[in-house]
Amino acid sequence: MNLLIEKHTPKLLNAMVDVRNFETRLAQLNDWWGKIALIGKINSHNVAPTILDDMARTQSKFGELQRKLTHNLLVENLQKLVLDNASKAQVAIDLLVRNLFERTADVGFLATDDDIRVFLAEAEPEPEQVRFIENRLREYVKKYSVYDEIAIFDAQGRLRAHLDADNRIEAIDPLVAETLQSDCPYLETFRYSVLQADRRRSLIYSCKITETDQKNSRVLGVLCLCFRFEDEMRGIFADLLAAGDRGIIAILDAERRVIASSNEQLLPVDTRFRGGEAIGLVNFQGHDYIVNTRPRNGYQGYYGLGWCGQMMTRLDFAFGRESGERIDFDYSEIIGQSDSFPQELREIRKASVDINADLGLLVLNGKIASARQNAAEFMPVLEAIKQIGTDIAGIFAASVNSLQEVTVMSSHLNNAGFLASLAVNIMDRNLYERANDCRWWALTSAFRRNLAKAEISAAEKRQMCEILAYINALYTVYTNLYLYDAQGEIIAVSDAAQTPLIGSKVDETTGYKTVLNDADSQHYGVSDFVPTRFYQGRHTYIYNAAVTDPADHGRVVGGIGIVFDSEPQFSAMLQEILPRESDGAPLKNSFAVFTDRQGRILALANHRHYRVGERLPLDSTHFALKNGQTSSSLLRHEGAHYVLGVAAGKGYREYKTADGYRNDVLAFVFIPL
Repeated sequence: MNLLIEKHTPKLLNAMVDVRNFETRLAQLNDWWGKIALIGKINSHNVAPTILDDMARTQSKFGELQRKLTHNLLVENLQKLVLDNASKAQVAIDLLVRNLFERTADVGFLATDDDIRVFLAEAEPEPEQVRFIENRLREYVKKYSVYDEIAIFDAQGRLRAHLDADNRIEAIDPLVAETLQSDCPYLETFRYSVLQADRRRSLIYSCKITETDQKNSRVLGVLCLCFRFEDEMRGIFADLLAAGDRGIIAILDAERRVIASSNEQLLPVDTRFRGGEAIGLVNFQGHDYIVNTRPRNGYQGYYGLGWCGQMMTRLDFAFGRESGERIDFDYSEIIGQSDSFPQELREIRKASVDINADLGLLVLNGKIASARQNAAEFMPVLEAIKQIGTDIAGIFAASVNSLQEVTVMSSHLNNAGFLASLAVNIMDRNLYERANDCRWWALTSAFRRNLAKAEISAAEKRQMCEILAYINALYTVYTNLYLYDAQGEIIAVSDAAQTPLIGSKVDETTGYKTVLNDADSQHYGVSDFVPTRFYQGRHTYIYNAAVTDPADHGRVVGGIGIVFDSEPQFSAMLQEILPRESDGAPLKNSFAVFTDRQGRILALANHRHYRVGERLPLDSTHFALKNGQTSSSLLRHEGAHYVLGVAAGKGYREYKTADGYRNDVLAFVFIPL
């Protein structure tokens, strides 16, 4: 940022209307001071010249202080913009990377689907078999709605089946051969593809399909999952840009080429940026833009294709004060205590008060000297200069107060609300995947066949335990997966340490009964967030889905329960969004909390005294936000001043929006002042 200031100070100051107004008013006062002082020199020969010289030195001190204030106003205004923009650019790429990490697990797991393996083992499948497998793919996409095409190829590269009947695949993409020849667990490809010939580019996850899960097993074909990239980016951009926001968010590829833009009219896809600086001033299509570029952080070791997030703000719109951006709060106590308000500005404001006090003494001395010398004509000059000094000090105070209110405090408030919104967004996105997982795994053919039997052998139970263990090894956000029959008796578990659960009855608190009466493959049930023996007596969510008879889809033969490892997962989400110190550690005394509508704590990070299951001690109005709403405020809590950000979840895609599941969650972020 310092380099940006050094290179472009005149342009930046010209864009800051408040700073320009401040400088203009001070220039007018200084000019008037000079004229009055000249009048005093001409008409007041009886007054000692040292008085005017002392006043000139005072004027010079004000001038030096003005230059310092101008610089600090520039720095603080720019820093607010840069931090806000950097946050949005970072979140845009990190939300995308988190989503794509889930896709890398999807393609590997779906490639081991027994029905797909049986289908590819047929040299020439019958039309009925093709319809069966394509229906299975449709079932998959009904759960994992982030895909709009799935294609299955055999080992010779021939298309065997695909999802989208309206998408005519008339050629074979080279990525099929690349996947067959690759030793990687999956390939991630982003470019134009004949698999979706009507798209500019496709993001495709491809993986070899092998006969068994054993290494060096015979290759049967290739699975390709086509991700709804543009649709996903529209959702991310909408979450990050408020109504009327003139900024542009983009995703850039490794060559710094735009691959997604929140405003393609102003920033078209395929625009290429030069240079690799994190912050810069770029002239684009005849306008100057402040540009923030942020690399992806990666997620659990996954970094994707080297993409980054970028936020652009047109310079002439960057520093305008938004209407209604006022804060009804008395800062007199906070400003003396808060480390968040710049020390330099505190010192400048104090210095302006001190200089004006000195000027008052000079004026008083001048009045005394004028009286002694019978220089009554000098009295109006002294009064005028005193008034100018008072006006100058007033402008300094107003400028610092304005910066404190609009720039520093609004930055804290915006940031707190933004972080709370991000936290609950991450939670919704994560739990969307959990709702998908349970419903898809419930369709596993081996589970359906075995649970449909009147008697299940020990070997069949072992087989189901092995399948569950294999799934759990891939999806480590669960502590246990278990199958139960239509009477609620546990038949198989993924965690060998919990084998004693087999044969026992599932607790009603797990929510299992909500799925045993509904054979719809889209239906799922979720337990309340309560302590459970399936999670060592701790609070968690358990997701359930019905397992149906393969010969009679309307008959429920059991269900699957998946135990979410809520404690570390939720804590990590909250820990991730906390504001940071310069060394990367969470800001001292900051903390974050997830609650339900009643204020009951679901998870927390960086707070030692609150406990999951307790009520967060806040006024009930904080828990009444409408879904999707965000608020921020200043409050005194536990004897300290905090900026509080609150956000109510709104769901993700169809999760909690169109699937019938209702479970409102709020995120609270406390940032100390």
